[in-house]
Amino acid sequence: MGLNTVDNAQPTIDQLQAGLNLSSEPNKIIKSHPTPADPFRESVYNLIPIEYIPPEKQKQYRSKFADQARREYVSGQKTAASMGPAKVFVNGTDGFLKKGDGASLKPKVKAHTPERVMRKAEVPKDKPVIIDTSKKDFIKLNALENINSSAKKPQNNTPAYRFKQDYGKTPTYILKKRQSEAEKEFSMEEMEEALMSSPQGKQQAQMMKEGLVPLPEEERGKILDGLKKNWEKLNSDYQKLSLTVDTVPKIARKVNMEKQLRQLETHIAKFSHSNILVNFNSVYKNA
Repeated sequence: MGLNTVDNAQPTIDQLQAGLNLSSEPNKIIKSHPTPADPFRESVYNLIPIEYIPPEKQKQYRSKFADQARREYVSGQKTAASMGPAKVFVNGTDGFLKKGDGASLKPKVKAHTPERVMRKAEVPKDKPVIIDTSKKDFIKLNALENINSSAKKPQNNTPAYRFKQDYGKTPTYILKKRQSEAEKEFSMEEMEEALMSSPQGKQQAQMMKEGLVPLPEEERGKILDGLKKNWEKLNSDYQKLSLTVDTVPKIARKVNMEKQLRQLETHIAKFSHSNILVNFNSVYKNA
């Protein structure tokens, strides 16, 4: 056996790796194997060329109405159908504007002549008719007219109150007020008489004269409920204070809240009793 010689028609390894089409058949393509990602998995079989026959292309679609549509499109064309025919002369492609052609394209306008200039109307030669001015002295005439005229009498539009129906009578609102005050006085007298009939009533009347008035039960209940709500809100705020009171503002706030709590507790204890008397005389004196 002799050495294998390389034939000119046989592809080399470089040509196979380049993927050249060396097949005699037009549709057959000879490809080389792709380079492996891992060089340690390289194989000698990858040097064998791969024959790849691509699939046949489908024929391009052509409508059966294509020739008819082409004929209709060409037969229906009109020159300048959208804008109409050109109204001015259009130069060709060679007739472009050159240097010095601008003066020839300017429109020729006649020079202004005296005949074409609009002139104003001539000044009239006849003398105007001057109307004689009046010799009346309107200032003197107005003064004389005002002197000789009589003064205008003022219109008496002031209302006559003495002719009204309720003239000199007491108004109704004053009568109603007097009646309500009289009813109050009568009811107070009746209440005093009823109180004086019993020994307990006499004591109560004496207290009323001194300015002591019993507080109604409904009002006492409302005041007590309000005091309790204030105490609950202040107590919840007091419970939320920090345990470490190490600054002056914290100490002052804590002392102030404790003082308010004690004051509210004393008020709640006072208004918890049913029999409460209010001294109005001390209130008026302090005011």
